[in-house]
Amino acid sequence: MAKGSQTPALQEEVIFRTKDLIQLFDKHIVDSTTPRISDDIECAPFRKFGIYVALKSTSSPDLLHVEVEFMDRWSGQWYSYKQGLFAALFWEDTDTASGIYEAFVGDCLGRAVRVKVTGVDVAASGNVFSSTKYFTVSIGIDLWN
Repeated sequence: MAKGSQTPALQEEVIFRTKDLIQLFDKHIVDSTTPRISDDIECAPFRKFGIYVALKSTSSPDLLHVEVEFMDRWSGQWYSYKQGLFAALFWEDTDTASGIYEAFVGDCLGRAVRVKVTGVDVAASGNVFSSTKYFTVSIGIDLWN
């Protein structure tokens, strides 16, 4: 094969991690408005990510906000991923009462990725904590080229 040919001599290496789903949250309880942040995962060698979200809730009127964040490779600053549907991933307790299982795909934009989960109105009124209002959250991520 000639140098610069459109047909490569060797097939490009493809890194695909179908059996290595990384569990960021595993049946994690979100029972307040304090943001929960997962461990960060190195994603620099990968171009795509898939996120798997499983949610259940116990009471209303509650919301859950899920954000995917990428670390800028030069400054170390974390940025919220706002491409397409990732601009607003909110779930209401009425949607998740019987449980939802949803998957989303996006592009890797930094050297590391993490997920931030924030409850909205999950504490009872008057700043009195109500342990009967919460979300159970499981989120996994898969990375590939």
